[in-house]
Order: sequence, then C-alpha cells, then structure tokens
Amino acid sequence: MSALADDPNNVKFIYWDNITYSPPGSRAPEEWEGKLGAELYKSYLDHCVDAERLGYAGVSMPEHFGPSSPIPHPVIMMAALAVKTKSARIISGANIPLWHEPMELAEQLAMIDVLSGGRLEVGLGRHGDRVTQDNAVDLIDGVLHNVDHPVAKADLRPMQAAFLQDAEIANFNAWPRPVQKRVPLWAPASTEGSLEAAARRGMSVFTGLNTNPTADGVLPITLDEVGTRLQRYIEIGQETGHDLSMANVAVTCYTAVADTDKEAADIVRDGFINHVQAASEHTGRLAGTIKPGQDSSSLAELENEDMKAILEAPAESYLRNPFALVGSVETVREKLEALMSAGMRRFVVLCGGVGTQHEIGWQTAKALAEDVAPDLFASARAEMSTD
Repeated sequence: MSALADDPNNVKFIYWDNITYSPPGSRAPEEWEGKLGAELYKSYLDHCVDAERLGYAGVSMPEHFGPSSPIPHPVIMMAALAVKTKSARIISGANIPLWHEPMELAEQLAMIDVLSGGRLEVGLGRHGDRVTQDNAVDLIDGVLHNVDHPVAKADLRPMQAAFLQDAEIANFNAWPRPVQKRVPLWAPASTEGSLEAAARRGMSVFTGLNTNPTADGVLPITLDEVGTRLQRYIEIGQETGHDLSMANVAVTCYTAVADTDKEAADIVRDGFINHVQAASEHTGRLAGTIKPGQDSSSLAELENEDMKAILEAPAESYLRNPFALVGSVETVREKLEALMSAGMRRFVVLCGGVGTQHEIGWQTAKALAEDVAPDLFASARAEMSTD
C-alpha cells in the first residue's frame, strides 16, 4: 500500500484500461445496450482485482466521455475500486479540475482516500485558462491537506457561501479528512514548462503518452532529451524544497503484446482509429453536425493537423516509438529494458491502447506480467504482500 513514489529503486507497473464500450457496442446512443454496459463495468472491476493479484502496484483510469471510454466521472469508479481492491494504489489519470467544481471534487477525493484506507493518488490534468487551472489545483491541494484552509467566497459552492454572511474568506475543512497525511498529486507533463510547473509544486508527473507516433516513427524529441528534461524536473523540485526522483516520474505507454510485432501494432492502431471515430461522432451529435442515423465515416473531417498525422501513421510507427510497449514478447521486453536503462521505474501501461475491445487489452495486461517481465512482477507481489 506504499505510495507509487516510495521505494525508488523498485519497478512498479500501473494497470490502465480505457474501458471501451465500442467495439463491440454501437456508438449510436439510440442503440445503447445497458446490459453490455453493466458487463463492461463489472469486467473492468474484476480485472482490476486480478491485476492486483498479478502484481500491478496501481490501477488507473482516465476521465473520458462518449462510447469509446464512458468514464465521465472517474471518482465513481474509483470508489468502487476502493472497495473491491485491497492493496493497489487507486489513481485518477487524470481528473480535469475545470470540468468539475473543484471544492466538490476535493471532498469526493477525500472520501475515496477514506474508503480505500489511504490508497488514493490524484492526477490533475490541465484544460483551459492556466490561471484558473492553477487556482483550481491550489484549492484541491489546500482542501485535501490543510486544516482551516482559506477559501475565497467566490470559490465556494452556493450552499457553503451562504454561511459566510459578510465574510469574504472561509476557513474550509473537508470532511471526511483523508487518511494519508499527504495524498500524492500527479500532473501530465512533458514540455519543459509543464515539468517545471509540476516540480515547483512538488507534484509527480505522468509523461510519454502525448509523444505520439508519427508517420516515420520519429519522436519530436529523443529518449535522451526526455531524460535531460526529467533530470531538470528533479533538480528544480529539489531547489524548491521537494524531494523528487525518477520514482516521481511515471512513463505512460501504449501497450500491446501479441504473437507478432505486426499483430500488436495493428491492435493499437485499429483501436486508436475506432477511438477517434467514436469521439468524433459523440461531439458531432453534441454540436448537431451529425444527425441520428449518421456516422463520421471519414477521418478527413478532422481539422487538427497533428491528429491527422497520427491517424495517417502506419501501424509500424508504434513499433518504432520507444514509449510504446507494442510488439511480441521479445520486442516489448527489449523496449522495457531500454526505458529502464534510461532510469524509468514507473510504468502506466495503457493495455491495448485506446478504443480496443476490453478483453484484448486484458490479454496484454496478463502477458506483460506473466511473459514479458515475470521476475519484476514477482518482486512487486512480494512487496505488496508486506505492506
């Protein structure tokens, strides 16, 4: 039950499944199958329990919307995991504070930490105005960790603000209080600016996933350059009073293990295209540009050039990307060893990638533990049994 950043020399894996409803479910809301949705959620929870037994140190979930990944409120699933699991860390990867009421989100997170007996780790993603985002992170951090935390009246919910009368600042206390003295906070970060911002806050970081494959498989920056940025992140943290190390860095990896490299690469690429199509149709229905009975059959409709480049990349580009643990058992083992040689010790493995049928992703989770890195997972199980 030790935090992910504890035991810096140990290698830890975090199980992440995108919880894809489509395929095999239809993307049309009129054709939603409640039974299929219930089976999907139950299967995911059961697999998280199985992942814990295999030696995964944590289970992580995104905050996604629509049929490709119907988890708009991950705190609900995290509450279920808090009850179902016993020792794995429960990680939001990540909540978007500005898509919620930050004070309410902080209280919900505190409840999950209590439900889990102190196993919560909170990822806070960025969206929108940076100043507003920073204020939201400050609120969540302060409410989780401080007693009588000063909160401006404008940041309170109306029900709370009504008690202030003429006062402009509340002394806010979250109830229940978290079990952990400090709930670990994580931020998705890969640029120099985002890494520096996380370091100054003493936040751990998720990195790697947004370094997507391109048509020739070449990364915007090399693995060595990533290492240089991460070392600077650690230095800035230490300069500002935070004891950071590579244990505070979790590399997030598209992961697919199959009999052949090509089969694994096709799994990830096909799933990714399905994910983008499903998201496009979901937002199209929202905007009224796609009517009932229509679908988004052409990826050319996407305006984002970076997204187009990714979609046009061949499946093999995932094999050439060092942050994608995609390939045969032997290939994935080599890629994992290369990342470990670069100092990486924490791996969030997005099993099957996004948009891939849930059971296919679970096959990868098992193969990683049983075939690719059995010794590392055996050590992890032994460590978890002593917590």
